[in-house]
Amino acid sequence: MRADNLDQILHYYPEVTGVHPACLAVPEINSDDRSVLEASIKEDGLRHEILITPDGLLVDGRNRLIACYNGSVEPRFKKVVTDPWQIAYAENIARRHLDVKKKAVFGLAWREAERDAASKRKEATQAKPGEKVGSGNISLTLEGTGQARDKIGERVGVSGKSIDKAAVVAEYAPDKLTDDSSLEQAYKEAAKRKKSQAIQPVDAPVKATQEMVAIITAKGVESQIALPKKVVFNQTNDSVDWASWTWNPVTGCEHGCKFCYAREIAHSGRMAAYYPNQFEPTYHPYRLEAPKNTNRPSSDDARDGRVFVCSMADLFGKWVPDEWIRSVFGACLESPEWEYLFLTKWPARYSKMPLIENAWYGASVIRQSDVQRVQNAMAAFGGVDNVTRWVSLEPMLEPITFDDLSWCDLVVIGSQTSTNQPDGRVEEFAPEFDWVVDVVNQCRESGVPYYLKANLGLARPGMKLPNPLPKGK
Repeated sequence: MRADNLDQILHYYPEVTGVHPACLAVPEINSDDRSVLEASIKEDGLRHEILITPDGLLVDGRNRLIACYNGSVEPRFKKVVTDPWQIAYAENIARRHLDVKKKAVFGLAWREAERDAASKRKEATQAKPGEKVGSGNISLTLEGTGQARDKIGERVGVSGKSIDKAAVVAEYAPDKLTDDSSLEQAYKEAAKRKKSQAIQPVDAPVKATQEMVAIITAKGVESQIALPKKVVFNQTNDSVDWASWTWNPVTGCEHGCKFCYAREIAHSGRMAAYYPNQFEPTYHPYRLEAPKNTNRPSSDDARDGRVFVCSMADLFGKWVPDEWIRSVFGACLESPEWEYLFLTKWPARYSKMPLIENAWYGASVIRQSDVQRVQNAMAAFGGVDNVTRWVSLEPMLEPITFDDLSWCDLVVIGSQTSTNQPDGRVEEFAPEFDWVVDVVNQCRESGVPYYLKANLGLARPGMKLPNPLPKGK
């Protein structure tokens, strides 16, 4: 079976235990170049060995490994001890004709890796400020990250300022990192989004002289954060296109999904003031004031009255105390003018709670093994007016077949976008066209509406659409 995603084929090669971040930072080749590579390897065999670290992390040869798999060619692996970032640069960045943005994005990833390594060495050795640390051919000081930026920039062929611009894009407009825009165009868009956030901050940290408020984890650990001047809903971005607002009185999750966008946000340095516990399940009681503090817009767009509750958590996870859920429901009932949307991987908990009228109760299905459990749980509750029961196939990781959709009011289908997780980058993944068509047909047969997310089409990663030749060709 053909595969274009590295995650799909790694389990066929026990020599490879994972992918080094340096390898993931190298820009992917386009489909035309990959076709040429696959044809060459299938005809002439693998000329250059695939490089891995002594412990099996893939350093160089991602595209060659995919080509070997698709062409049924046996790959050859070589273990290397050289700094993986130096190898990734020498084997890819130095050889390929890349634009400034792609070089800067690689340089940014290299800089962040150097920073992380320096921080770990500092903790391990209790180094003093100014003491030299480093890896490969680049030597840093603990106070010299600007010099490191310039040195890495010089090494990859861009200025240090270009790397800084790439960092702004990665933080405020990550969707522009891999599109066809130039670095300057992407930076301008990121700067515009940054300014927009600054003009209307939501739950923004306040000055240290202002009031502090307590938050608490599910394990009972309490901490203090700055209390915003006004607690209101967050306005959504394009990734949540069926509601205009998000609200997170509870954050964090223990499901451990490797692709989780919320974990990436919670571990981001720029979000440290909001998430001092990072992705540890945490209760923010002060945020219960948001529904009554936010003015519902006068709009004909139904999305403007919808609130996605706990976009940064699974409110119904087994680790969440009942009293947290009851307090969230209580805040919802006090402000019935809003349409509240819930989504969980544990829908069995819905039937154990008093339901809210005019709310959406959703369940996540990403693999076939989820289907029976979700169907049973979602069919088991009801009895409240205007409740919408829906299912989210985002990301849809394999073909999905439902036995019964009679309980369902809406099916949402989407792709897996790329994320930068604490333990490395997770690449994007789009379901196959036929998988999506099959679910759409199931919905049509059952009379259930379906919604296809933008990331199945023109937005990344996008499905690979069929392109068959005419019969007889």
